[in-house]
Amino acid sequence: MGNVTYQFPASQMGEMTYADGQSVTIMGRTFMLTDIDAMTVDGTRVKDNTVSVEYDGETASITVAGNVAQYVETTVDGAHVSIVPTNTDDVDGDEITYSLSGTTSNGSLTLGGAYKCTVQLAGLTLTNPTGAAINITNKKRIQLSVKKNTENTLADGAGGSQKSCIYSKGQLQLQGNGSLTITGNTAHAIKSGDYIQLKNLTLMIPSAVDDGINCNKYFLMESGNVSISGVGDDGIQVELEEDVDTTGETEEHKDENSGTIYVDGGTLTINNSAAPTLVNGDVKSAKGLKALCMALNAGDITINMSGNASKAISCGDGTKTTSGGGGGGPWGGGWGGSTKWTNVKGSFTMGRTDGSGPKLTISQTGAMYNSSSAKAIKAICAVTIYGGETDIYTKSSGGEGLESKTSVDIQGGQHYFKCYDDCINSAGKIFFNGGITVCYSYGNDAVDSNAGTAGAITIGNGVAFAYTTKGSPEEGFDCDNNSYIQITGTGISISAGGNQGGGGGWGGGGSSSSTISNAKQGYAFVTSSISYQINRYYTLADASGNNLVTYSFEKACSSNLALFTATGMTKNAKYTVKYSTTEPTDATTAWHGLYLGSSHEGNVNVT
Repeated sequence: MGNVTYQFPASQMGEMTYADGQSVTIMGRTFMLTDIDAMTVDGTRVKDNTVSVEYDGETASITVAGNVAQYVETTVDGAHVSIVPTNTDDVDGDEITYSLSGTTSNGSLTLGGAYKCTVQLAGLTLTNPTGAAINITNKKRIQLSVKKNTENTLADGAGGSQKSCIYSKGQLQLQGNGSLTITGNTAHAIKSGDYIQLKNLTLMIPSAVDDGINCNKYFLMESGNVSISGVGDDGIQVELEEDVDTTGETEEHKDENSGTIYVDGGTLTINNSAAPTLVNGDVKSAKGLKALCMALNAGDITINMSGNASKAISCGDGTKTTSGGGGGGPWGGGWGGSTKWTNVKGSFTMGRTDGSGPKLTISQTGAMYNSSSAKAIKAICAVTIYGGETDIYTKSSGGEGLESKTSVDIQGGQHYFKCYDDCINSAGKIFFNGGITVCYSYGNDAVDSNAGTAGAITIGNGVAFAYTTKGSPEEGFDCDNNSYIQITGTGISISAGGNQGGGGGWGGGGSSSSTISNAKQGYAFVTSSISYQINRYYTLADASGNNLVTYSFEKACSSNLALFTATGMTKNAKYTVKYSTTEPTDATTAWHGLYLGSSHEGNVNVT
């Protein structure tokens, strides 16, 4: 019938019933004889539950399996195809699969109905110059499957009214072992009105006017290889709908509406250079990942941000209250003022409780824009890092590595920050309860807590090496008063930097006290000047010469305030720091200047 062929397996069709010489009914589908171009018999095998669409230039042809013929209505206008299924939830115990292949520069697929189905891309190059390439108005779960060993390319038209190149009103599951390239020339590349799940496939988004991927409820990447670049806004964004109840994570994500980006595996690469804009006087800047909650559990995640005021990762929400101070200032609240967040929602977690986790690499080279800073990770909510490996770099003033308006708790993994501004900053407390963390700031404090209370920076059973090469008043550990530092475990901590003296920084308070109450192990504050040089390996050792930790610096560091604490240190015992120019080779763990478990000995006395 025109561009549509219905294939009825002889073994299934039974009798063809004619009525009044005007119609024929085959397997439940009635055809008017005047609409039929031909009826043929051949040896073609028919695959049940399938509808195939073949695009060829300015035309498209459709083939419908006989067992679903009575449930599928099709319309073809050139290469623009519209399909509306009217079947029950299942067809012979299965769903309908719509398989798309071929090439057209002026075509599309619009899929309606209200039933779960699979849309298979099987070697498809599809461009719609006036709208979405694939527009799914069905609100049910849609599997968008990319056939193994096929390459598929989709693009939409510029200046249209569509929300994205691929749009699904309902749940969208992207999967398969082929490759898919999507360009969004009007708005997003991919948009779902519900959740998006992704696994196995290779997905490339070379450009999009708005977000690369945008959805509601949650985004879950289980595996595969995803690369996003050339976007005008965010790489991946989860937008919770207003006036819809928000849930936490649910078992197998059933009926979940958590506003979370989950990365459970695979390789995710985002290169974002989008420039900021002013909207009603507020800065609107690009994000690599943006959601209420972030759960980076596994995989390999690389985010490169170069847009001014951009954030590689942004999560959490709340009510912001600013008081005191004058002017805006790049840190918010005005110079000398304060900013508090209440009604905080969301969470940021990285890794799993067993210490495993993703490899997270962030390069933030953007600059400040209209007093809004470019940051690697900005979280209004609490940050908990259970494991994984982190490598974070920032370049410009205000460019903090990890900022939380609530708290930061590092419990495992290996983490490295090289930042112009604070490597780790929190309005609340910062905990080093596990793992290994190296923080090197070359323009501000290495670690900065504004909690203003005991335990502002807590050394538990973790390892922290924090130093700044900026000089006074910037510190390795800044918490307004040294007495706010607590040692609750048997971890290792080395800090080096300037000394604020009685200044106390923006939050006031002063840092003159060098006493830690109720410390679980020995420690020492050294307020004399130490001149650290590169290519030297400094060893903290006890009176018997036993190595407690060896450390080295990327750049020369002049320290007027240093904290030393390490496993095995006791009160009133004597310890020395000596250096050598030979790098330790027997360390059980070597991480960005930290050497743990080594027997290395220094031979030149430092302090």
